[in-house]
Formats: sequence, structure tokens, C-alpha cells
Amino acid sequence: MKNLGEREKLQIGFPEMNFYHYRLISESEKLNRFKVKENGKAVKFHLSDSLKTNAELRRKIDSYQIIQDWYLWDGEFQKGESKTIEVQYSLPFGMHYKTNERFFTYLLSTGANWKGTIGKAEIIVNLKDIEIDSLISQQPNNCVITNDQLKWTFSDFEPTTNNDIKIYYNSSKILYTGEKPIPPLFIVDENIENEFDLKSIKPNDISSIEVIKNPEETKKYTNQNNGVVKIYTKDFVLTEVKKLIKAKSKEVIVLRDYDQLKENYCLFVNGDEVDFAKIVGMNTKSVAKLEIIDLKDQKTKIMIELKQ
Repeated sequence: MKNLGEREKLQIGFPEMNFYHYRLISESEKLNRFKVKENGKAVKFHLSDSLKTNAELRRKIDSYQIIQDWYLWDGEFQKGESKTIEVQYSLPFGMHYKTNERFFTYLLSTGANWKGTIGKAEIIVNLKDIEIDSLISQQPNNCVITNDQLKWTFSDFEPTTNNDIKIYYNSSKILYTGEKPIPPLFIVDENIENEFDLKSIKPNDISSIEVIKNPEETKKYTNQNNGVVKIYTKDFVLTEVKKLIKAKSKEVIVLRDYDQLKENYCLFVNGDEVDFAKIVGMNTKSVAKLEIIDLKDQKTKIMIELKQ
């Protein structure tokens, strides 16, 4: 925006839209879905329904089935000053009552009161979750469609409602259900599983499950901030326990299966009782001492001391 006159203070507005038959939203949600910057700096704004007193604009708004307020902020321009106004907002879809037809609008006609004509306007709509073959119609007619993009170009014009962008599509072909969540990275028995179905492991075969959410920890395994799930099976943990005992102790213990291990033994590392899965990945060189203490009427203790 450029001030062609003397220094001036004014209110700058941007229309807020919420469609009938969609849902009514709270004022706090309206405020959260809009941002504005002047020359790269965030600007404070507020909502004001100033169209209720303007019958002509009200009829236009009603024809689009929308409720329209204005996001307003106070602006000040020095003589001849230009400012870059950057607006970011989210827009709900409209729906025709009791049908599968949905639509979006972009109101170019709100620029009708600007001084002079608009030299050039290029409107590009990228269809993220709407398939091309679900489109019913698009207005105005000078729309160019390529792949998943709709594009309108206007030159030297003063916008009217005939220039307002309207896109209609059939929701029965594509219903937006939100962004698909990125599944966590699964590591099973120290092996990274890129495609893993948790149902493929029987619950009774699992020794332990560890969920890692801390980004500092997850980045050891993946660049995506989607969490890590580490699973150890009973057979794998039992094998690791046997290997460590064989390497660090002269005593021989006979273990039929993991359940017998859990029933008859308990594990201590540096004096603290821990789960047997803690043995996984433990380097034998880091173990200063491994002692097996057989106690009457109690579980046998496997005592591990790590080197400092």
C-alpha cells in the first residue's frame, strides 16, 4: 500500500469469513486463524462487524452465504510512504444445505474502493485435498487449470463481484479428514522397522516397550519429530542376558525361557533394580563386576557394577 497524499492515520481492514451451514466459531478461534504484518513486523488487530449498517454490502455478503466481520488494525502512513502488508489466514469451506456441494470464495471486489485500477492481480489456488475430477465449476471463466492448480490473471481492472473467485466441488469424492499423522519409528530388537504393524507381535512375546518423545533423544534414530518406540521381545532379552552372564561370570545358570527368568531372578545395576531389557546393548567392557547371589525364599539377584 502506498500513501499518495499527506501523512495520514487510518484503519486497515481485511474481511473475515465464516459460512452458514458449516459451523459457528468463537471469537478467540477467529483471532487465532489470522495474522498480519507490516513490513515484516507483526501488527495487533481486532474484530469489528462494520457491515451490518451497510445494506448494499450486506446483500452481497448474504448472497455468498457467509457471515462477514472485519479484521481491523490501526495504520499510519507518512507522506509518500509505501508499506508491504502481509496477511495470513485460514478459510472455511461453504456448503449448500443438504447436498454434497462445497465451495470456496475469494472476494476481489473488496478492493473496489482502492484508488484507481489494479494494474495486475494473479490468483493461484493450489488444491491440496481436493481432486481435480471433483470440481463442479469455477468462476470467473478465465481460469487456467494445470495439474492441481487453478489460476486467474487480471490486468488494469477495477474489481466487481464479477471478479470474485468461486470454486465449487463435490465432497462425496474427497472428504478432508485432516493431515495424516506420521507414525513413530519402531525399533524392534535393535532393528529399525520402516514399515511395522504392532499387531504382528503377540503381546505375550513382548518383554518391554519404551516410548521416546524427547526430540533430543529421537534425533539419535530419526530426523522426523514423530517419536520412537523401542520394543524388545522376550527371546531377544533372554539371549542378551545369557550372553552377558557367560562373558562376565563363572557361574552357570539354566534358563528355559524368559518367564522363568522373571519368576526366579531380579536384576540390579549399580545397586538399583532395573528391568532385564536394560542389559540390551550393554558393552561387556563397561561391566566391572557381575555377581549372582542366591538367596533362600527370595529371587536370585543378578548384581552388575559398571565401570566409572
